[in-house]
Amino acid sequence: MVDTIAGSDITKKQAQHHALEHLEKVDSKDSLHRNDLGQDATTLGGYWASPRLLGSILASFLLANSIYIGYAMPVSILSVMNADIGPSPNIYLVSLVYTLFTGVLHLFFARLSDILGRRYFLVGGQTFGVIGSIICATGNSINVLIGGSVLAGIGGAAGLLYPVVIHELLPNKHRPWGQAAITLAVLPTLGFGPAIARTMIAQTAVGWRGVYWLNVAVSGASVVLFATCYFPPNFHMINSELTKWQEVKALDYGGLLLYFGGLILVLMGFTWAQGTYAWQSAHVLGSLIVGTVTLVAFGIYETYMPLKQPLLPVRLFKIPNITACIFVGSTMQMVWLALNVFWPIQISVLFTSNEVTIGLLSCTTGIALAAGELIFAPIFRAVGYLKWQMIVASLMTAVFGTAMAAVTHKTENMGIAFTVLAGLAVGWIEMVTIVITGLVAPPNDIGVAQGFFGSTRLTFGTVAVSIYLAIYSNRLTAFLPQEIVPAVLSAGLPASSIPDLFTAITNGTAAALEEVPRMTDGVLDAVVLATKLAYAHAFKIVYLATLAFTGIGLVAAFFITDVDAFLTNYVNKTIRKPMIGSSDKAEV
Repeated sequence: MVDTIAGSDITKKQAQHHALEHLEKVDSKDSLHRNDLGQDATTLGGYWASPRLLGSILASFLLANSIYIGYAMPVSILSVMNADIGPSPNIYLVSLVYTLFTGVLHLFFARLSDILGRRYFLVGGQTFGVIGSIICATGNSINVLIGGSVLAGIGGAAGLLYPVVIHELLPNKHRPWGQAAITLAVLPTLGFGPAIARTMIAQTAVGWRGVYWLNVAVSGASVVLFATCYFPPNFHMINSELTKWQEVKALDYGGLLLYFGGLILVLMGFTWAQGTYAWQSAHVLGSLIVGTVTLVAFGIYETYMPLKQPLLPVRLFKIPNITACIFVGSTMQMVWLALNVFWPIQISVLFTSNEVTIGLLSCTTGIALAAGELIFAPIFRAVGYLKWQMIVASLMTAVFGTAMAAVTHKTENMGIAFTVLAGLAVGWIEMVTIVITGLVAPPNDIGVAQGFFGSTRLTFGTVAVSIYLAIYSNRLTAFLPQEIVPAVLSAGLPASSIPDLFTAITNGTAAALEEVPRMTDGVLDAVVLATKLAYAHAFKIVYLATLAFTGIGLVAAFFITDVDAFLTNYVNKTIRKPMIGSSDKAEV
């Protein structure tokens, strides 16, 4: 129900006035003039049931699903694709190029959409996604998949604007519900994506290509809806003082070059360290060092250069909630990524080899994340005390993420429970931090604020996965002989057969193991059990390592403050009729 702003609401009016003063204070002369086209929700009448608004929201929901279908689902079945049309040592590039183009371009697209309007970025981005998915679905080589993933990654950079679209179309006070609605809409792909992908492989003739064809359908539908329904304020409504050419000349090209170069090098360095090159190699160290120095130079450049239109307005970091949310949201997502990467591996090496069962059990992390956003959305405003909400959620993430270190081949139910509880907490954190970041950012900077948040989470995620995989690989290499050698010797395998045994283990087939001299069923059972114990030890070290990240996030949570003053009827953007004009009123 929409609140009225009158009479007994005098305290709320004062709070709203304070919020507006706050936004004016963080604004500064490095920002070119933008028109504020927001409106009070109570003045919009039947707008809320208009086909254009509902079509725009549905398009955003489809867009959000296309992100998970286009990236997360293919990543979970890279080995299957490589076996079918490979093998190729470049299979990892299918996911790498998507991540690179999405991460590097997202902030740029977010910033430009704040200035020029979002419509054509979303239509164009989804069109790139459709083309990229068609190329991947019809490709017969890994190189073709890589090329299609480049186009899909460019589309994904624009597609990651979907939370911004939903949030700015709703009254501020309903943004937590908007974020929950997005999560509910993506539950099929976020929660059940791994199961859907593996079921397509096991049960359909189209196989892994069905994932890409599914994305063609979903992305294509969103393109049609965005093109026919989504008419937010255009460039001339947003900016009544400058021409497009003046805006182009005012763009921050120096910052853009530094940001692109630094982020590409850092992401490449951490990705190479996942198996292509050793951590101490010149490729990895050179990329990380030069990339880090370049990003530091980018920060200095953005802070001290007299830029008319900076790529990343430094004034945003004068808002403590934005900085705190970036650290809390990014570091806690690093724990969820550990679960997302290693829980499916745990299932397959500790519990079962059935593809469908692996897919279903792997869904616990995604389902829990979505459920966390849905369950805790009502208490965002009803309970308040957001700092304490985030402290509790951060503690839950730390406790249950670390508790995964106790999971062994005998404790499958414990693993399921801990992944669910940690996922709920991360979903809670994601909902609160995304909503707060959009609320406290000035209305004309919501895109760049959310864009930087998204890029940071992507970068932190790449760093986390690289560190986790390095720990996992090193520890597994050490633990396998420690567990297997004494176990097989006790089972009767002679010491002379040990080298042949490890050669067979590297081969990875049952036939190779059976060819080991003096191999017996008892020795084979000992190998299986010892291997599970070695894997469990390696997983344990990985999950214990997440404490370093949760500690940073927990400290940052203490700096989050309540945002009651921003929970108003203000609607950041409204849908217009598809007509030329500069009216600043919503039309249905």
